[in-house]
Amino acid sequence: MKRLIPLLILTFTLIPFHNVLAENDSKINLDYLVKYGEVKHIVPATKLTLDALPFTVKMPEYLPFNGIHQEFITSGINYYEKEGKIDSDLRLDNKGNPNERIELVFGNFPHKNYDSTKNKNIENKVYYVKEKDRSIIYFVYNQDIYYRIDYVNKEIPHEERVMELEKIFNSLTSYKNILTYK
Repeated sequence: MKRLIPLLILTFTLIPFHNVLAENDSKINLDYLVKYGEVKHIVPATKLTLDALPFTVKMPEYLPFNGIHQEFITSGINYYEKEGKIDSDLRLDNKGNPNERIELVFGNFPHKNYDSTKNKNIENKVYYVKEKDRSIIYFVYNQDIYYRIDYVNKEIPHEERVMELEKIFNSLTSYKNILTYK
């Protein structure tokens, strides 16, 4: 009985902390996510994906083609729980031109192709990459959120795609200002 009393005291002392630890255990809201594989989580709607993230994603108000923000689609969330790493993506296709689209990849760690040596002395930590049919902008936004925005359009040269990426970058705002559906 003497051994049981300290054990009961210890148990009742730790029970309130269990909920605190459980709440802080996961930084991502998993309520609407369906686990698919080791790290992939599928979400039924783009806004729910963005709502589940522990950081506020920036989306562009400006689109280089007639697109609707509510038509951005996502492939879900990659959640590397052991490392505390999270990334996701959005994609918007131009319905009038199947060769034109915008892709956004964002996360709390650098994209695998992110080259930190290219932007050490650049004010917003922004740099561009040219590929065959796309131009890419890499940058870090507040709270150390890493972004990659691809503008795919093989019908225009890299210089014009970069101009469009600059407009996209300059129009970034919280997704909550853009995706207004409930």
